[in-house]
Amino acid sequence: MVIKRKKVSLLIWAALLLLWAMLIAGCSASKGSVAGDYQAAPPGESEWRESENHSITEGDAPGEEDSAGSPRYVIRKGSLSLTVSNTRKAVETIEQMTADSGGIVSESQIYEFREGHHAADLTLRVPENQFDSFISRLQELGEAAHVQKNSEDVTLPFLDLETRIKNLKAEEERLREILAQAKTVEEILQVERELSRVRGEIELNTMNFTRLQDQVALATIHLSIREEVIDTQTISPKPFENMGKRMKEAFFRSINFISSAAAFILIALSTLLPALVILALLVFLISWLVRAGRRKKERSIPPGGEPPAM
Repeated sequence: MVIKRKKVSLLIWAALLLLWAMLIAGCSASKGSVAGDYQAAPPGESEWRESENHSITEGDAPGEEDSAGSPRYVIRKGSLSLTVSNTRKAVETIEQMTADSGGIVSESQIYEFREGHHAADLTLRVPENQFDSFISRLQELGEAAHVQKNSEDVTLPFLDLETRIKNLKAEEERLREILAQAKTVEEILQVERELSRVRGEIELNTMNFTRLQDQVALATIHLSIREEVIDTQTISPKPFENMGKRMKEAFFRSINFISSAAAFILIALSTLLPALVILALLVFLISWLVRAGRRKKERSIPPGGEPPAM
């Protein structure tokens, strides 16, 4: 029994030594592999550099394309005040200039701001590429003041509307294909409802896009024109022009005023007539009572005597 126990203990120790040797060998092998990998490539450095270079290259490319080739959509507006010697002639010249440049006069108004002197307000639409040169030409027609220019970049809304319309049209085409394959009435009605919604959005976005295209293509200029007022020492015959006509109009105005006043008085009297009748009756009654009292007093006095003592 003792010998068997010794053999078992020896076997246990031998197994423990073998297990210890295997553990030491495994640890040394793992350390060697880790060290070799570290020497071959530092932890993530090459991959980090490669990814960094790749991201920088991708980030720079779109910026170069935007700065070089992508168009910008800008709405340009301006306003100008101009003093001229003759408003009507200046308006005719400006209308001709606008037509020659390919633009339009969207609004025109001429009015007299002082006797014998006229002014005008114009709204011009000219091609965007001629905006600056057209304002310079306007300033040469007279004395310019309050020149103002504004620019609004609408590139993002422009591209957004353009993309939205394309997507909606593609969706409309898909819905048409689905409608052609629909078999039941319920499916047909459902697809037609979606088609109606998409068509409405296409029309609305197309209208907004067309308006935006027009604002980008044609710049807007608000122009105010005023004649120069020059004081002179000569006698103007204008106060005596059409004297007979003006006197006739004044005479008829006075007659109309008098007739209107008389009609107003008659209407007022007819309105107050009941109250005036009642008031007249009251006055008559009061005056009759006063006279009756005086007569009674006079009768109580004897002839040639004094009134009785009270």
